[in-house]
This record gives sequence, C-alpha cells and structure tokens, in this order.
Amino acid sequence: MQANNHIFWDVAEVLEYDYTYSYIFPDAGKTNTDSLFALKVRSCSTLYNDQFILARPANNAIKRIPLVGEMVLIYKTFNEQSTKYKRRESWYYVDTVDLQGSINENMLPGISGNKTQDEIDKTKPGRTFTRKPVALLQPYEGDTLIEGRLGNSIRFGSTVNISTTDRSVSENNTLVPTYYYVEPTWKSPKPPGETGPENDPAQPIIVLSNGRKQLPNKQFIVENPNVDASSLYLTSNQVIPLTLSKPTTKNNSFEGSQFIGVGDKIVLSAKTDVIVLDSKKAIILNTPEEVRIGGDDADERFVHGEVLKEILDKIISHLLYTQIKCGDLTGTFLNDTNLRDAQKKLYSELTSNKYFLKKT
Repeated sequence: MQANNHIFWDVAEVLEYDYTYSYIFPDAGKTNTDSLFALKVRSCSTLYNDQFILARPANNAIKRIPLVGEMVLIYKTFNEQSTKYKRRESWYYVDTVDLQGSINENMLPGISGNKTQDEIDKTKPGRTFTRKPVALLQPYEGDTLIEGRLGNSIRFGSTVNISTTDRSVSENNTLVPTYYYVEPTWKSPKPPGETGPENDPAQPIIVLSNGRKQLPNKQFIVENPNVDASSLYLTSNQVIPLTLSKPTTKNNSFEGSQFIGVGDKIVLSAKTDVIVLDSKKAIILNTPEEVRIGGDDADERFVHGEVLKEILDKIISHLLYTQIKCGDLTGTFLNDTNLRDAQKKLYSELTSNKYFLKKT
C-alpha cells in the first residue's frame, strides 16, 4: 500500500535471517550497515511477493526479533544513503502481527506463497528457538505490559481494589472477580471500601517476573512471588503475600513502599567498593539454617552473648565473694578493683542493646 507521503506499507512473511544474530565485519570495499539486524521476508501482497525483501528493524533500541513463519508489518522509506537531492529507500519492519494470539509464537508459514505443503509443515521458527505454551498476563485497567516469549515480563501497574460486590461464587464456592479473570496477588493495606490515601487504587507498582507456571487454553495468569522462578517488586504501599522460609513474629505488617526481590539464590556483588545495608529500624537475617561471615568455609562459632555474660558473672562473683583458704588462713584478694571494674563493664558494655543473635 502506498500513502500520499510516498511511504509504502505491506505485510510480509519472515523467511530467514541475514545479519541479525552474527556480526559480519565490513571489508575495505563494502559495509554491512544496510543490513544490520535485517530479516529476509516475502511480501504477502501481489506487488512484491515474487522477490525477497531485506527488512531492517524500525527501532534498533527496542527490538522483538520475529521468528521464521511469523508475519511482520513493513514499510519502505528513506535510508542512510539519501540526500537532499537523491532519494534512496530501504524496507523496515515494525513488529510482528500476532495472528495466533500467542505470546510465544505466531507462525503461519506459507501465506506469502512459493512454498509446498510439505515445506510449510517442516518450517521451524529458527535454529535454536523451541516452542512452549506460555500463559498471558492478566491485564488490569491502565496497565502497561512488556512480555517476553517465554514467561518473563515487566508490569507497570497499580493497586486493583476488587470489592465483594465485584465478585461472584464459583463452582467450588469461592468468590472470584466478575470483571477480571483472576485478581492480582498484591493488595491494598486496607480492605476495599475504606477511604484514605493508603487505600488509593491509583498507587503505582512495578513487577518484574521471570519463569511463571503455565496454564492451558491461553488462560490469564498473575505474577506470584511464591511460585515464579524469580521476581522483583517495587511497590508504593501494596501488600505482597511473600512466604518466608522462616515465619517472622515481628515486623510482619508494614504500610509503605517496599523493594522485594525473590529467587532461589540471590547474589549481591560490589566490584570495587562496599555493600551498604542501611535501615532506620532494623536489619534482620532470617534463616532457619546457617549464617557464615567471611566465606562459606567459615568455621569459628559465634558466641551467645547472654550465655557468656552469665559465665563471666559467675566467675567474677566467685572471686569477689568467696573466701580463699591458704593453709589455716582464709581471706580475700587484697585489691579487688580490677574485678569490680570488670563486673561493671560486664553489665554495661559486654552486650549490645541494638545487635541481637538468636540462640540456637
């Protein structure tokens, strides 16, 4: 299709890749800048489908690389060799046309023609890509969603308050939302219906999620920190239902912004400087197993401060108040200043009022 501004638009089938996945170093007489990240496609219209078209991405900063057999929207316009007096043109692709409504792949090979049924049946999406059923994220009003092909995503969302009047009874007698297929895992700090700034549904949240479980028949799914392989939550005041490996009895409730990262293993590495853990209230190392400082081969045991204090107190008290017998004579130390000074520091300085270790 040709518009009045001389830009040609078309839909094309992806046949193969040119310089998308490997860099061809330019020699002295030729460069590859005219085909960088290019796809080889064939038009689905009657105007161009008798020839191959080399189409570059319209935006090199943000790219979703199409698969073989998918459809792309392409247009023809100026290229880098154009000048004020000379018009030179190239084809560019904008994005895939999601014919199958799938987040994983939308292949429909053979639409552009020139392929036998046997060739169509044998068409693969690429050399390394493997098809996989992937559930789509449940959208909520106002959301901006970026979803990868394999169950990884970024959600720019908000608090979603679903009241009891917006629910209906399902087959297993549970309340489910009537407007959305599934409700979000994050909640407002207060029940729906209560007023106040802390219950404002227009509170932003960012959820980065990777590796979710899959559902059949393109059912919607919602991020869940306890189920997803790894995730990152940046909240305003939402409550995140995170299950800890060891339940805490303090600091369970909080109404404010949170930064929550979840994964099977978490590594924070400072390459040239320090790691700073800063908190105005408390820092909690919550684990039912071991805490090792200095390396995973650390073998010096921590001292339980209260136990050590009790032991030293008994020793000092014994020396201060128990008489010493030497032959037929009994008595005490001639000078007990150091002992009394040690006992004073034992009660005032040995143990901290801010740093605590759980006795195991």
